[in-house]
Amino acid sequence: MKEGQPIRACDVRFLPIVSAYARTLGFVEEIDRLCGAKRGISYGQIVLALVLDALSGRSPLFRLPDAFAKLDTELLLGEGISPEKLNDDAVGRGLDRIFEVGTGKVLSAIAFRAVKLFDLDSTHVHHDTTSHKVYGDYDLYGEESPDQPFVITFGFSKEHRPDLKQLVHSLLCVDAGIPIYSRCENGNESDKVINHNLIPTVAERMRELDQDNFLYVADSALITPDNLALMDDWKSGFRFVSRLPASYKECGKAIAKSVRQDTWEDMGTLSEEPPTSKRKPAHYHGFETMVDLYGVWYRALVVHSNAYDERRTKRLEQTLEADKAEMERIATEQEKIEYACAPDAQAAISRLPKGRFHELIGRVEEKPMYAAGRPKADGTRKIQRTTYRLKISLKPREQAVARARKGAGCFVLITNELEEAMGGLGSKELLRAYQDQHSVEQNFGFLKDPVIVNALFLKSPRRIEALVPICII
Repeated sequence: MKEGQPIRACDVRFLPIVSAYARTLGFVEEIDRLCGAKRGISYGQIVLALVLDALSGRSPLFRLPDAFAKLDTELLLGEGISPEKLNDDAVGRGLDRIFEVGTGKVLSAIAFRAVKLFDLDSTHVHHDTTSHKVYGDYDLYGEESPDQPFVITFGFSKEHRPDLKQLVHSLLCVDAGIPIYSRCENGNESDKVINHNLIPTVAERMRELDQDNFLYVADSALITPDNLALMDDWKSGFRFVSRLPASYKECGKAIAKSVRQDTWEDMGTLSEEPPTSKRKPAHYHGFETMVDLYGVWYRALVVHSNAYDERRTKRLEQTLEADKAEMERIATEQEKIEYACAPDAQAAISRLPKGRFHELIGRVEEKPMYAAGRPKADGTRKIQRTTYRLKISLKPREQAVARARKGAGCFVLITNELEEAMGGLGSKELLRAYQDQHSVEQNFGFLKDPVIVNALFLKSPRRIEALVPICII
């Protein structure tokens, strides 16, 4: 500090720690190397400024100079930069340059440095997608060949806002959620197509990390004939584990088989969080079998959790009620029928239908029909004829209900991983690998947290695509 210069205090809070990690990763120098030299504030410093701002309160881009006017830029950015240089024009040009170089190239360079520098575990790689809603018309696609990386349009909204246009964000992570690949997709792109297009990229990215024997973990949209064929290719394929969609008949068959045979492996709990009085970790049991999909046999792990899926449990309760109501309707109709003799009534009992979860238990009741006139002095009446009716009660089929409840707590994992006896992962390790999928979802929770990233108001999809990897960094 120069003599006579006034002392200025800044509340930088935890930001020097973030800046120190940036220096360790060397991502300012890496971005400058990729994007080229620039007068004044460099592209790498612009990215670092955006990262620091996102983690310290998230200012609109045009207010970035105001935010850094209260901070020590020399401490945080490595150089005493005038806050005015962080204006929205400079940031916009920086985003444009990152897009020109390639957002995937920029993110991959930094991510791979992190993986190697911190010796991250890349034996498992996780993929998932989410949607980001946007405000505005985004009517940018009137030209025959619009120069835009993806189409912002209406699609299936995972944020439950079908009234807003959106883009789809695809993310690939290793070691408890460290991103190594990110891509923005058309707002109406299906997860099945995204997975299909991503499979060759996954193999390429993992080769760059010197990992040729990895396990790819993704959600049930991965399971399509084309995707399975790509992953099973002996030259370019790889190991995978995913959830078998309930729409496949093989899924229901595997669950039914596991419940019927009832030979479960106790896998215990997987959660590392200590239990509380209000929250107890789920306890898992597993049953291994094989399923045939498109002429190929795959290893399947039926997993039962005592923390029942609320939606499936609710659906089962509705099915139980519907079955009960149908049986009660049949019982009411059958009790109205009159039979001329007891054998006919007994035969009707044998024909009573069985519901899926309830059965009808019937007995014959005689109903005398008396002749007209008063009773005799002793109170007896002349019986003209006797009819027979059924008296029916409803009885739950306890074993069927118990099996259904057991099945409601089950899901099926499908994999081409070798069996444990042949050197593959055991049931518990396979389930643990799949459960780690939540690390990607946690990243999405961060990226969509309004405290970190507010609604996207950037007009250009090019700049949105450049901003997404900055948020990931």
